[in-house]
Amino acid sequence: KTEPYRTTIPRSQRGGEIVEPMISEQWFVKIESMAQAGLEAVKDGRIKIVPERFEKIYFNWLENIKDWCISRQLWWGHRIPVWYCADGHMTVTREDPTQCATCGSKDIHQDEDVLDTWFSSGLWPFSTLGWPEETPDLKYFYPTSYMETGYDIIFFWVARMIMSGLEYTGVAPFHTVYLHGLIRDEHGRKMSKTYGNVIDPLVVMDDLGTDALRFTLLVGSTPGNDMNLSVKKVEANRNFANKVWNAGRFVINAIEEIREQRLETSHPISNLYSLADSWIWSRLQNLIRDVERQFQNFQYGQAGQQIYDFLWADFADWYVEVAKEQMKNEDSKMQTVETLARVLDTTLRLLHPFTPFITEEVWGRLHSALRESPLAHLAKDWPDALIVAKWPLPRDPEGWEAEKTADFELIQGIVRAIRNLRAEKNVSPSKKIAATISAGAKTDLLKAQSNVIASLAGLDQSLISILQSLKEKPADSAALVVGSVEIYLPLAGMVDLASEKTRLEKELKEAESHIQRLENLLSGDFAQKAPPALVQKERDKLAAYKDTAEKIKAQLK
Repeated sequence: KTEPYRTTIPRSQRGGEIVEPMISEQWFVKIESMAQAGLEAVKDGRIKIVPERFEKIYFNWLENIKDWCISRQLWWGHRIPVWYCADGHMTVTREDPTQCATCGSKDIHQDEDVLDTWFSSGLWPFSTLGWPEETPDLKYFYPTSYMETGYDIIFFWVARMIMSGLEYTGVAPFHTVYLHGLIRDEHGRKMSKTYGNVIDPLVVMDDLGTDALRFTLLVGSTPGNDMNLSVKKVEANRNFANKVWNAGRFVINAIEEIREQRLETSHPISNLYSLADSWIWSRLQNLIRDVERQFQNFQYGQAGQQIYDFLWADFADWYVEVAKEQMKNEDSKMQTVETLARVLDTTLRLLHPFTPFITEEVWGRLHSALRESPLAHLAKDWPDALIVAKWPLPRDPEGWEAEKTADFELIQGIVRAIRNLRAEKNVSPSKKIAATISAGAKTDLLKAQSNVIASLAGLDQSLISILQSLKEKPADSAALVVGSVEIYLPLAGMVDLASEKTRLEKELKEAESHIQRLENLLSGDFAQKAPPALVQKERDKLAAYKDTAEKIKAQLK
């Protein structure tokens, strides 16, 4: 019986020509036993796949594997090591033969097919090291530790390397496979010439810098997940690179300012460190611990983001601004510059894997500046290049960190509150204003830090009054509450008192909402079932919100 039927006609993706199936002779590898060995290597823990969810995909490929066609009809690649004579005899050999192994004919020609590129690539971990000879390189570098590649070739490359390594050397080629995602456009679409959404890295590097692109790709990376890339993200990280450069320039200029000074050692330098010095040092040690932990967990993007936040926010926005104030005092100038140099050095070492070029340049200039300064001892053991410098290790906590950090965070809270109110009331940044502060138990702390608060919050230091308590609140003043501290700013003529009352009522409502939520939480099963430390933490929060609410109520009277 003959009858017409419809079928789908396959066409070439590029040219559109009809693709016709043809029966042809090809070379195959019987791979079932190799696949079994590859499965066992992952199942018994010799090889770990990160993220773990990709193990299921790996297992599915190898458990349903078919014999592998390794021959390709291409002009490039490794030629199939098979030769034929005129009689059709076949010679398979490692070395190029001069005659047929069967009949001795010298009229021989090599098979024109080449090996599948993944067959050649599967040999990469050991074939580049002199295998099959037992070379020193092979003994030293094989097996390696980590294999990093995209999840889309977990079967095509990763599985082939594992199977080939086990088959030809008896040893798995690596112990960990880290799989990254694909880079897509800002809308999550695959980049394609057809869509016209391809971002040319060479153009971006020329326009915005190699470090900016590298940092963007690394910070946007999470294990096994795709990332959406836009030029705007690279532009933002170009600004970060500029921030690194400007922070470095500030520190180097500060070092040059003390070049002619003599380092005093008549008293322990640790006694000279300010609250801000201690705070930034503690924050730096936490950063080192966090980055190391993120690296161990393959969370490179989070590590990069934490370094970004530390350098931009903690170091540049806060500590550098405090340092400018501290350096006005000759008694604190030297230890301030020392802290600047130490923190910048360590931060550049942490940042170097993400932005190697700018960090190498800034670190080199920092090195040169220190060698010509009274702080030359800081750089005594530094190498000539950052790329070979030691990776930072955190120091053990000494016990003072929590108190110093809490104290400086109180200063930050006060400064932020005053800045926010000034912005809300459109008070000019250049206008210095007075302040009355009821500090309670923090009176001595705030008096010691009054110059820092004044400098960062735009206050007139001669008009700052810091008292343990107030008999009555100042008239016609805007009120702020930060923790247990009350702040009054006499903004007469600059503040709408009615809107100020509305603002305080809104803050009171928010505080009472938190109080209600925490009271409900602590009156339920949470207090009995949660860890005692966590319960106490929530109780402390409740007490703080109640204190804040009481102070706001007093201000509204």
